[in-house]
Amino acid sequence: MIQPRRILTLVMMEMTRQIMDPLVLVFTMFLAPALILIFGLVMSNNYGWDETETYSIFEIMLPGLLAYSGLLTIYDVAAGVAGERESGIQKRINTTPLTTAEYFLSQMISYTIKPIIQLVIGLGIAVAVGYRPLIFFGSAYSLGSKFAGILLVIVFMVIFTFCSVGLGLITANFAKTAGAAGGLAFIFIVPQQIFGSFIPPGFMGMEGLGWALPSWYATRGFGLIFAGTPFTDTEIWLRLGILLAISFAIYIIGILLYERKKRR
Repeated sequence: MIQPRRILTLVMMEMTRQIMDPLVLVFTMFLAPALILIFGLVMSNNYGWDETETYSIFEIMLPGLLAYSGLLTIYDVAAGVAGERESGIQKRINTTPLTTAEYFLSQMISYTIKPIIQLVIGLGIAVAVGYRPLIFFGSAYSLGSKFAGILLVIVFMVIFTFCSVGLGLITANFAKTAGAAGGLAFIFIVPQQIFGSFIPPGFMGMEGLGWALPSWYATRGFGLIFAGTPFTDTEIWLRLGILLAISFAIYIIGILLYERKKRR
C-alpha cells in the first residue's frame, strides 16, 4: 500500500536538493522566462511570417516557450536521479520499504512544482511586454471561462511535466553519472525543442514530426486555449488525451527500466 508519509519525505528531500543546486535553480527555473522576456521585447511587433498581421512572431512562439519550461524537467530529473545513484543514495533508498510506485509519485510531485511556477512567471512576463491572450482579456469571456482556461493550462502543464519526468527517469537508467545523464537528456529535449515547442514544425515544413513529440501537444493545447477556442472543441481534449496516453506509456517503460536497474 502506498504510504503518503514516505512520498512526502522524498518530495521534501528532492525539493531541498533542487533549491540548493544553483545550476538547477537558475538554469532551469529562469531560462524559459528569460527567453520570453527577450522574445517579447524584440518580436512582439514583428509579423514576419504572417502577411495578415493577425499574430506577431512572439504570440505564435509563446505557447511553445511555456512548454519549453516543462521540457527542461527532463534534464532536472535525469541529472538528479543519476546523481543519487552516483552518491549511493539510491542504494540506501532500495534498502527501505519504499516501493517503486512511491518513488515515481514522489518524483512526479517534486518536479511538477517548478514548471507551474515557471508557467506563472512566464505568463506574467508575457503580459507585461504586451501579450493579451483572448481567453483572459477578451470581453466575451466570463469570469468562469477565464478561471477554466487557467485551470486547463495548468492541467496541460502538469501532464506534460509528468511526461518529462518519465523521460528523465528513462534517461537516468542509461547514465552512470549526473553529468552524463544531463548530456543524454538533450536527446529528448532538442528534438522536442526544435520541432514541437517554440519553433512550430509547420514553419519548417515538418508538420508530421509534431505528432510524435509530447511537447507539440502541450504547445498546441496552450495555443488553442489562449486563442479562446471553445472548451467544447474536441481538438483541445484530443490533444490532452493523447498527451496523457503518451505520459502513461512512458511511465510504464520508466518503471520497467527502474525495476531492472534496482535488481542489479
